[in-house]
Amino acid sequence: MARRPRNPLKPLLDCPRVSEAAEVLVAAVQDECRERVLSPEAYARAVAELGRHRGRPLFLPLLASGAGRGARVRLADGRTVLDFIGGIGVYGFGHADRDLLRAAVVAAARDTAFQGHLLPGPEYHHLTRLLRRFAGRRLRHVWLSVSGAMANENALKIIFQKHHPADRIVAFEGAFAGRTTTLAEITDKPGFREGLPLRGNVLYVPFEDPSDPDSTARSLAALDAHLARYPGRIAAMLFEIVQGEGGVRVGGREFLAALMARCREAGVAVFVDEVQTFGRTPELFAFRTLGLEEYVDVVTVGKMLQGSAVLFRAAYNPRPGLVAGTFAGATAGMAVGARILEKLEEEGYLGPEGRIAVLERRVARRFEALERRMPGAVRERSGIGTMHAFTPWDGEPETTRAVIRAALEEGLLVFGAGSRPLRIRMLLPVNVTDEELEAGFTILEKALARVAESRGLAC
Repeated sequence: MARRPRNPLKPLLDCPRVSEAAEVLVAAVQDECRERVLSPEAYARAVAELGRHRGRPLFLPLLASGAGRGARVRLADGRTVLDFIGGIGVYGFGHADRDLLRAAVVAAARDTAFQGHLLPGPEYHHLTRLLRRFAGRRLRHVWLSVSGAMANENALKIIFQKHHPADRIVAFEGAFAGRTTTLAEITDKPGFREGLPLRGNVLYVPFEDPSDPDSTARSLAALDAHLARYPGRIAAMLFEIVQGEGGVRVGGREFLAALMARCREAGVAVFVDEVQTFGRTPELFAFRTLGLEEYVDVVTVGKMLQGSAVLFRAAYNPRPGLVAGTFAGATAGMAVGARILEKLEEEGYLGPEGRIAVLERRVARRFEALERRMPGAVRERSGIGTMHAFTPWDGEPETTRAVIRAALEEGLLVFGAGSRPLRIRMLLPVNVTDEELEAGFTILEKALARVAESRGLAC
């Protein structure tokens, strides 16, 4: 790996006057947030009002106070809950990490709060260098953007221009790509595209089924059928190495490599969506964790990055005018995203024996113990790194939602994934402690027992 580039914020953070001011401000804000508590009535009114502003209620009645510590977040009414979903992957280091907050404070005080592509700042430059360094030798270029959906849109434009006139995309059944009109069509969830115009240019192949020894062969046959039916018309195959919205389904290396190799033979771009997996497996990129680097043409990242980016091979460098846009990201977001990448490396999170790999094993042991105690309630467990899920009972949606609500009432925030079955999903902070893990699984067990009793379900 190339030498680590120097962080442009470090001289400021090393300056005693700046460092002390940043620490004082962070501490003052956290203390003030902890002191400000809404009454139960005021909290309920605020949650209801927010639902009216949005046009629909919040999925869970949650309003944060702005204060937390690690995996624990303080709600605006003074309650503290364990957060095992992290804003669906955004809070990679949990809540109120002082290192990251100091970086955000210092960056926010520089020049401008947001940066554009026309006049990038040092944070923009540093983040692109870090991403290039971690991505390996094949991915030569980086384009920053604000959201994961924007990164995926840029990736599609780059791919379609390169493979013109090909106009079709292959994706996995159960895929999630984003919330724009184009990405909603790729997303294999009808409710997410209800009422939207469809162009019919998305083709699907089955995702890996670990219980089926012929799973790879079936998916290859489906891909071959598409290639035969639309010769020269398929531009790319979109690979979610871990299907997050689809239920935290993890693709195996042999399965993914077989499909990627077939795409390579057919001249079809290998497009890897790592908007959610980025930073959550033993290597920064999941495709590197699984040893798939040789196949990848384009990859997108986001969430934990506090922004997003598309990285691509030199052969996919688009012509001027195709990929542009005003906003590149928030200055503080770029600074924090870069510091997250540095912390993952500096503090020993990466690698086969790094802290993420160790956390994966610790979570697996706790699930195994929970399965032994409640075999009827915990089924189809899956996961990698800090991403984990299981199916409660048969995954009937109302039962799963009841578990989510019961867990929150007991003090644990988890979320759903998939549809039928609807699964319980966890996106843990990379720095979650053993004490927090133990407390969270104890609460989860209580929630499952509550739902079992209320619904007459066997555990």
